[in-house]
Amino acid sequence: MTQRERESLTEPDPHALLFGHDDESADLGAIEHPSGEHLLPSRTSRRMDRHDHKHRRRHRRHRRVFLLLAALVVTVVVVLGYGGYRVYENRYHPNDYAGAGTGTVSVVVRANDGAKAIGTSLHDKGVVASVRAFTNAAAHDSRSQDISPGTYKMRSHMSAKSALALMLDPGARLSNQVVVFEGATVFDVAGPMAKALGVSAAAVTAGIADVGNLGFPQGYASGSASPGSVEGFLYPATYSFDPGTSVGDALQQMVTQFTDHARSTGFTADAKALKITPYQALIIASIAEKEAKVAADYPKVARVILNRIAARKPLQIDATSAYAAKQKHLDPTKVIYSTIDSPYNTYRNDGLPPTPIASPGESAMTAAVHPAAGNWLYYVNGDAQGDLFFTNSEAAFTAAAEKCRVQHWGCG
Repeated sequence: MTQRERESLTEPDPHALLFGHDDESADLGAIEHPSGEHLLPSRTSRRMDRHDHKHRRRHRRHRRVFLLLAALVVTVVVVLGYGGYRVYENRYHPNDYAGAGTGTVSVVVRANDGAKAIGTSLHDKGVVASVRAFTNAAAHDSRSQDISPGTYKMRSHMSAKSALALMLDPGARLSNQVVVFEGATVFDVAGPMAKALGVSAAAVTAGIADVGNLGFPQGYASGSASPGSVEGFLYPATYSFDPGTSVGDALQQMVTQFTDHARSTGFTADAKALKITPYQALIIASIAEKEAKVAADYPKVARVILNRIAARKPLQIDATSAYAAKQKHLDPTKVIYSTIDSPYNTYRNDGLPPTPIASPGESAMTAAVHPAAGNWLYYVNGDAQGDLFFTNSEAAFTAAAEKCRVQHWGCG
């Protein structure tokens, strides 16, 4: 190789410099010409620069969107995971107190309250730590379905299991009961009601007399006005009253029970079909309830009453005069029924007494609007068990009544 050839290998190629083949000497802003002049970038290179800038900006934007979406997904996963954990913990490990609690708390359980409703009442009063703790305890004890409506004496901060056990203890229930038996009068109900409500007998008597504030069912007007007495509307049943229940509210519960029964059995409509008012039917039912000892005799007593009214004969029923004696605070067993001065004396007064004389039960009410078929005008005790003897003959009645007195079957 000659000297010139060796020099040509080491000298820079001016054409290479001109067209930017030498990467180390290339400049992004201007290109140096062999003459020493700087050449401006071409339009193509400027378009390429703008394209690269847009591409980098779009890339940064896409990256930000990706990061935001990733953060959102992570947040959702965390929230759902925490919520699921809370649901799991609440269901299987709910908040619960330990022990039997302290102090005294009154909790009311209403009719048709289930475990959740009871648990809510307990939680609201601070008895249990959570509703779920109580419902879990109730789910494992079938007796929880037997919790009766009423007011319960509980304690604060009880374990759910302890709270359930206490509610199942009859001693924890503060509600007092009043039993209205079939044939009971307002005089029979007044004393037990006063005791159950924690009020005086005078307060109950005043409440019974204040009939204007009681909602009697429609169709039971006595004449042009509402019934003048609550007698007959205190439907036979067992009633539970919470502490603080007023006399008026207690009486209204009984009247409402009567109204519901009369509506559901068609008592009111059946009375009208019989050509009597519902109130007249209730009076007849109350007399049948007091006069007959067995349910089979109720329809026959109702028929005798209707037959005697149709025949324009006074009823001459002892039970109405006995009611008059109670009104006058007299001993009914020491009163001559035909002489007592009262509109309830059906020996002296024609037709039905002014009000019912007792609370009739379902059988007596049904009998009053579905009386038996018969022409009887009289009845009297026919044996020691109280089965009645019915007849349309006055002579047969007189003989049967004498036999009843001789045999001491209850004829005065």
